[in-house]
Amino acid sequence: MSKGFTLVELLVVIAIIGVLATLVLLQLGTARARARDTKRITDVNQIRTAVEQYFEDNGGHYPASTDLSDLAPKYITRVPTDPLTGDPYNYAWSPDTNPTSYQIWATLEQSAAALNGSSHINSTGWSGKAVDASAVTTAGCTAAPNTPACIYDQGVE
Repeated sequence: MSKGFTLVELLVVIAIIGVLATLVLLQLGTARARARDTKRITDVNQIRTAVEQYFEDNGGHYPASTDLSDLAPKYITRVPTDPLTGDPYNYAWSPDTNPTSYQIWATLEQSAAALNGSSHINSTGWSGKAVDASAVTTAGCTAAPNTPACIYDQGVE
């Protein structure tokens, strides 16, 4: 009697391990996307807090710069960027001088139906990177990155 495994037994075990590994990797990708979305939501809220502090200290107007460099280091240690692309978050303000309205938004990778923020804001025509959040649908969120199909936004209209 010889001891050991047959070729068929080894192939079956390898196939099972392959299927399990594939399932784990698929779930890992989804978990990473959710983690990046959570980071985006947290970052937008931190920027919003810093912008509101800026408003209080600067005569009742918001920053008028897309890079928000006026916020660091007094109101926020550093202005956060998108965890996937490294791009700054989108910011729009109105009017051009002494802004009294603003919108900060980030494109999410996953559905944001429960997290649409202030999705009534329409910053079309404002300075900076504007978006009409009232026209954005959060169902599906399958658009390419950096397109306003699935966003989380905060602001004052």
